[in-house]
Order: sequence, then C-alpha cells, then structure tokens
Amino acid sequence: MAADLNSDLFSPFIPMKSNDDSIACARHLLRAARRKFFTRPYDAVSLEEIAASAGITEAKALGLFASKEELFASLVVQEMAAAAVEIWCRTIGSTDMEAVLLQVARNYVGLFGSNRAREIYRSLICVSARFPHLGRIIYEHGARVLLERLSGYIAARSAQGCLAVPDPDLAAQQFLSLVHGNLHLREVLAAQPVSDAEIDRVIESGVRLFLAGYRRDQPPESRAARSEHLARSADECRSAGGATSH
Repeated sequence: MAADLNSDLFSPFIPMKSNDDSIACARHLLRAARRKFFTRPYDAVSLEEIAASAGITEAKALGLFASKEELFASLVVQEMAAAAVEIWCRTIGSTDMEAVLLQVARNYVGLFGSNRAREIYRSLICVSARFPHLGRIIYEHGARVLLERLSGYIAARSAQGCLAVPDPDLAAQQFLSLVHGNLHLREVLAAQPVSDAEIDRVIESGVRLFLAGYRRDQPPESRAARSEHLARSADECRSAGGATSH
C-alpha cells in the first residue's frame, strides 16, 4: 500500500498552484516521511529529522507543511488513496458481482491487515485524538474515497437490477463492516494473529450476508445456484491466494 509519489502530487495542504520546486521538495519530504513514520512510533520522529533525510532544511519543510502533523496527514491521505485503487485491482471489467465483491473484500482485508497498515492505524489514533481537524481531512480524502467507489459500484448494480439497495452509501459501510468483522481490532489492540482460515470465514460469511440482504428476490432454485457459484468463487479465490503466497 504505497502511493506513487512520482505521479501528480495531491495534498490537502499544498496549494494546487505550487511551483515545480515546491512540488519536487514535497515529494522528497513525503518519501522521507514514509521511511520514518512507517518504521518507528509517531512521537519518535521529528520534522527536523525528516527534513534532513529529504535533503532540505526544516524551514523549507515548514514552508510546505505547517507542522509534522500536517505532513503525516498528507502522507496518509496519499497512502489511502493508493489503497483505494489497489483494492479494486483484478476486478475491472468483470461482470460477476459475487466474484468482484469477494475480490474487493480480500484485497481490503489484506491491505488493511498488513503490518504497515497497523502501524499507520496506531499513528492515526494518536494524531486524530490530538488534532481532530486532521483526522477529518484524512477521512475525507482517504477512507471516503474507498467508500464512494464502493457505493458507486453498488448503486450501478442496483440500477441494473442485480441488487435492491435504497441507500448505497450505507450499504458500502455495511459491506466493509461485514467482511472485516473484528479482525482489525484483534490484530491492532489485542495483538492476536488471525489465521487465513478465519479471514476466509469472515469474508465469505460477510459477502453471503450482504447478498442475502440486498439481492433482488429470485426463485429458490436461482438462489441455490448462486449460492453454489459463490462457494465455488470463494474456493477459486483461496486457491489463487495460496498459489500467490508460495
């Protein structure tokens, strides 16, 4: 889950009309910040240290970001925006709704269950508690991007007659909650490792429950056929995941 800082730089803190030198410095600063913030506790990293690692002065860094907190928030926004794109990988062009939802769920849980994501989450708790406005910015430009894309997909499938969803935004939130369960809390707060089998169980159950609640009414034989197809898709996803990990 790493943003491409060579692409067009977006930060909620840097004016869109910034000159080329400022954009280049911001990229260097964000790369250095990533190395520091994602390998050490947030409070153990200073803006002076990050600036030195980026090869610029602290004063120059403060000309781009008003504080260490803003630099961190900008970095997280880019990381989460990149994750929102990565979560949809291998689903583009697919017309199989169950397979798409399973893939999105597996990508989502896989990305946000990584060690790096857990470190980001712990730092987010620290920053947002002290600076609530930064927490709101991170949500609006990061997590909300993922929810909006998922909501759009759900709305489109509903318009096609596959789902009956009166509130796609709420359905998107429900979907992510169903396929993630309490896995994140167990890993971050209780430091309990979660097995692949448990992750599969939560994801598959969550997708089944979501579809049971929102799929348009169908004849019993059609529901049975789709349930069998969903189980087969889950087996294929597990097999693909196992092949990738070896």
